Amino acid sequence: MSSSRSLVLGRSQAGVALALALGLVAGGTGLVAAQDDATDDTVSLTDFRGKTLDAPVGAENVVFLVENAMNTFYAVGGADSISGIGTLWQPDYKVDFFSGVDPDFAETPLVSTDEGSVDLEALAATDPDLVVLWSADIDDKDTTAIESSLGIPVYGVFLTSFDDLTKLTQDMAAIVGDPARGEEVVAQVASAMADITTISSAIPEDQRPTVYWMWGDPFRTAGTVSTANDLITAAGGINVIETWDDAAKTDEAVQLPMETIAALDPEVIYMWFNPDIDPQDVIDGNQVAGIDFSTWSGLSAVQNGRVFELDDPFLYDFMTGRQPIATLKIAKDINPAAYADVDLDVEYDEFFQAMWGVSYPDYQPAG
Repeated sequence: MSSSRSLVLGRSQAGVALALALGLVAGGTGLVAAQDDATDDTVSLTDFRGKTLDAPVGAENVVFLVENAMNTFYAVGGADSISGIGTLWQPDYKVDFFSGVDPDFAETPLVSTDEGSVDLEALAATDPDLVVLWSADIDDKDTTAIESSLGIPVYGVFLTSFDDLTKLTQDMAAIVGDPARGEEVVAQVASAMADITTISSAIPEDQRPTVYWMWGDPFRTAGTVSTANDLITAAGGINVIETWDDAAKTDEAVQLPMETIAALDPEVIYMWFNPDIDPQDVIDGNQVAGIDFSTWSGLSAVQNGRVFELDDPFLYDFMTGRQPIATLKIAKDINPAAYADVDLDVEYDEFFQAMWGVSYPDYQPAG
């Protein structure tokens, strides 16, 4: 990931094809949604709730009320088909990118919520052919209201694992009408992750640091069955909760008292984006956001200054195609010697150009 060595993108077409083949074999047939043509103009898909719908192929007006799916839709060539978006979280980190991949982004109508429900009037004004939203429930109130009031098909997204990104990519590509582009995106992610894990897998077990994952609540961490655990493992670390003798460690998220964190004594603390707490607050033992971090001072991670953060909620959103970027950032932070010749900016630029056709960090159309 320096100018002389590219781990992420420096591959031939044959290499990408091989990565794609391996990725699809590893994923198993369960990742592929039902995509039999319902008509010449629709494709039958099964969303993440198990709901089957006839989605329009080449739809001109798709509304995204969930950002990670919209990111994927951009990657498979759907920029011209987005007619409405939901409220963005932390928009200052994202607007430049969205404007770079979609010149009409600034004029895209915003479909907000009204007392916790989707504003149906604003949604109807976008004349949608399809609505994509975040939901684990086929019968959630927004899906029911949209389908009954507007007669519009609704695709529900609920991502719980990295494998879910493969299905999401394939389904979004089917809606765009370009399944081949979907497979290219899947291959790019698989290839990039394979390059990263080739390095991390060579790190001896006894040299892999134990990592405490810190969500927004500093006492809430990632269990062993979680996407954050997968990130840590791929980056060459060991989720410190693996050493905890409690069945709750397999939960997706685990709340721990300070006494347990101290007993686990992680060598590294890795924070998800937190606008209120910085790594230096933890290291310095500051009182911030209602937490007294002086009680963390005895931890090995704090004593050695090994507290890090995924400090950009857009760039490091690992439940999107940017999964390899987040993994690489963590890998370089927790295993600096193994990734010493990796230039993150070079790698990010190559990845963004191949995935979204924009450069990094300015997000301008490439070439």
